[in-house]
Amino acid sequence: MFARVAARIGRVGGARVAARVAAGAALAAGAAASYTDCISVDLDPAAAKSLLKSLQKMGEERGPRYNELLPAPPGAKYKLAVVEFNVPGAKNGGSDKGPNGHRIDSIPIANGVIKAGAACDIIKYYDTKHAAFAQQVQDYDALIVRINPGQLSQGTLPGTQERFDALMNSLLAKGKLVWSSPDVQTKMGAKDALVKIANLECGLPDTLAYYTEEELVTGFKKTCAFQPRVIKQNRGSAGEGIWLCWLCNGKYCKTYGERSLEDSDWLKLMEMNDNHIEYHTVGEFLEFCVRGPTPKAGNWQSTFPGKYLEGGKEAGGQLVDQRLLPRISEGEVRVLLAGDTCQMIIHKKPEGGLSAVGGNSAYTYYEPTDPKYSDLLAKLMKDIPSLLKVMDLEGQPLPLLWTADYIPKDPEYPRTDGVDTEYVVGEFNCSCVGISKFQAVCGGDKSLADVPDEDYYEACKLTDLMGVKAIEMLNNAKK
Repeated sequence: MFARVAARIGRVGGARVAARVAAGAALAAGAAASYTDCISVDLDPAAAKSLLKSLQKMGEERGPRYNELLPAPPGAKYKLAVVEFNVPGAKNGGSDKGPNGHRIDSIPIANGVIKAGAACDIIKYYDTKHAAFAQQVQDYDALIVRINPGQLSQGTLPGTQERFDALMNSLLAKGKLVWSSPDVQTKMGAKDALVKIANLECGLPDTLAYYTEEELVTGFKKTCAFQPRVIKQNRGSAGEGIWLCWLCNGKYCKTYGERSLEDSDWLKLMEMNDNHIEYHTVGEFLEFCVRGPTPKAGNWQSTFPGKYLEGGKEAGGQLVDQRLLPRISEGEVRVLLAGDTCQMIIHKKPEGGLSAVGGNSAYTYYEPTDPKYSDLLAKLMKDIPSLLKVMDLEGQPLPLLWTADYIPKDPEYPRTDGVDTEYVVGEFNCSCVGISKFQAVCGGDKSLADVPDEDYYEACKLTDLMGVKAIEMLNNAKK
């Protein structure tokens, strides 16, 4: 960063001074000095001294960088732990880890708690040492679980996930806090959460959930006869099993329920994980959703097997049917939160197709105070007190780190008078949400120390906020 600042000086100053300014400021902030990208400049000594002082102040405001776990503050009121799990046989213990076997974000998260005034350890869960872990965690006031979904089922003893979840629930019953609890992850992360929030400011009233084949066949034939739809499976997190559905003939009925589709009607379908398009009859699509790519379902290009209702509701077998909002082509808006506080807003613009998944998007970042999304954020803040209630999660703490993904649409409700765009939630995520600036170096031979200073300090704004909100929620729980 400092070399780039010195390069800007190059338009008005001298190379030697620029190099010294860049190096001196970098050293003052604890960064490595590098002159190689400085542009030759001429700069008078007074200006150089002033700039150096400004850059030194910037380094001081950022504070020191910590690549190791800080010591516990004396007399800490609370004791927390960040919980990790290493997948047996996986390099580093999993693609979310560094060469030391820890998640890249674990130390910053723990240090955020310590900076906020509590003690915080980083501990490991081992499926072969469950009893010892169960005893160990009794000493903590709260746990921050940083285990990626599915990891506890990879190469582990049968029933590991269930035993871990039962332990977390037992801690909650004792008045301890767990972020995010099994119930919160399941109910907020499930697609039918969109049905439960349908009547909140962030919801879409004409959203349905299907748990049986009969419900799916009856409901979808009626909704898709009326307007284009999005059908979302409950499993997966990268757009697989999320289908945009249009009638090939484009002839929709004028009122909902006026008619139902026939099995022989043709659909245009786009799967959101890769934007590929398929054409199938209604009967083939419904067969694929229920039983997978059987001969009756025709030929499918999708690399995922359908069977979205498999296992029933208890096993996560469900489909959500939501109106297709054509302005999704403008991108999604992700609100990143720590508890009840927004840390950042990200606009994800799809690059080709309609999906803003993974690497298919361009990202623009906004501060929570940016007026562009002030109405969206105000409505979310209004909804937050009701979120846990409508999802049957009263008494549980909000996730310590979670996201709400919004889709833009034209206003149609009195609540959006005076605005040209309203936003509705397309998904919540509170299951070990990643911190992108740290994720960029995980999975290989790089560690926290390899995260560039600029990214480190930006990401620590979030982890420090997480620490503050964790203490705040503990204080509220003790009242």
